[in-house]
Amino acid sequence: MPLSHNTASKFIEKYGRPLSIEKDGTVTSFRGFFQPLRYKNKMYLSVIQTELGYDVLTKFLLICPAYVPLEEVNGLSVFLRCADEDFNVDHCEKIYFGDEPLYYWAIVHQNKGAIQ
Repeated sequence: MPLSHNTASKFIEKYGRPLSIEKDGTVTSFRGFFQPLRYKNKMYLSVIQTELGYDVLTKFLLICPAYVPLEEVNGLSVFLRCADEDFNVDHCEKIYFGDEPLYYWAIVHQNKGAIQ
């Protein structure tokens, strides 16, 4: 059975965490996979050796539905929220199956100075 947008969305919706994007007072809620960023060789983006499994919990991996406007998240007026914490998107890519967008994967970091 080929992977389709519908299958990927159902999987993310069933097993993902609640997240939201806030822009101009409007909240877009969705579910996604959100967890600390891990590298198998223990090297992180800042090239600092760390304990296996986390980097002081400041960088995270996000996988979410393709309809979520991740490109708009700038941490100034538009931000990503998970468990009452704000995050900025460092990098995101839309993943396709043929011409069909399936999901986004993104690297995000905790925004200590987010607008409340």
